Amino acid sequence: MVSASSLLLPSSVRDLASCVADGAVRVACTTPSSTLVASASSPSSPASPSTLSVAVSYRATPLSTSSPPLLLHLTWSHSPLGPTLAFAPSPAAPTVLLRRRKGTRSVPSDPGGPPLAVFWDLTAARYGSSPEPVSGFYFVAVANAELVLAVGDLAAEFVKAKFEGQIPKARFLPVARRDRVVAPGDGHHLPTATAMHTARVRFAEGAPEHEVSVGCSTTSRGGEEELWVNVDGKRAVHTRRLRWNFRGNQTVFVDGAPVDVMWDLHGWWFRDPPGCAVVMLRARSALESRLWLEEEAAAPGFSLVVQAFKTPP
Repeated sequence: MVSASSLLLPSSVRDLASCVADGAVRVACTTPSSTLVASASSPSSPASPSTLSVAVSYRATPLSTSSPPLLLHLTWSHSPLGPTLAFAPSPAAPTVLLRRRKGTRSVPSDPGGPPLAVFWDLTAARYGSSPEPVSGFYFVAVANAELVLAVGDLAAEFVKAKFEGQIPKARFLPVARRDRVVAPGDGHHLPTATAMHTARVRFAEGAPEHEVSVGCSTTSRGGEEELWVNVDGKRAVHTRRLRWNFRGNQTVFVDGAPVDVMWDLHGWWFRDPPGCAVVMLRARSALESRLWLEEEAAAPGFSLVVQAFKTPP
């Protein structure tokens, strides 16, 4: 099966990971915190980049041993009519735009795969700064009379009312997330003021939810560019002189497990037309595993990819 990480990850970062030497990886420790604030060394008054889209991949493992695992994709994005939702039942299947705010639809899967019935309701959805709703919605997918995906705070209530609690439930969990944002700036450099994008994620099944913030700015010290990654308000990665250090990686520990942090800003400065700045956090399946080896790629941990553009692509 094609991994969700490889589908959401730009090729430049895959190439970067394959050429970084083990000796370049540094380890820093982070600990969970309930106080979600920026650290004292962070620049003040950060600006929020405009979020273009949020794409989340879920792996569903049906209860029946004869049914293969499913890799389901939800993409939340902006349109002239407001936030929109699209669904893809597999990496090879076409994406289906769910145009109405509420509905039911049958979605074909791969040839030979089970058709999926999807149910959604966004009529009471509430949003923050992202096209992904924060509450008041549900999205439910059913395959072979088995619940394979339920997303949203109203999903459990809908499933109970629709199926009277009698439908078997597959094991499903998010395995990858990609946020595409437009970073405020002058169009040539990193943002002249601090820009920070925040996402809430779980790096492993059953693990606590964490707030991950990716920030960048041009400092007042001679226009030096810097990039940082915070986990629960605590600094995990901080890199300066980005025109020299435009690619790199570090390893941090979250919940006692290794998470590889990689960045690639080459396209932001040196590509014409301009590319994007990419930061990725990916949980490793085991401490002893090595990034991007075949055995690691076969069962990757959760990955968060943030792509920042100067202008909407």
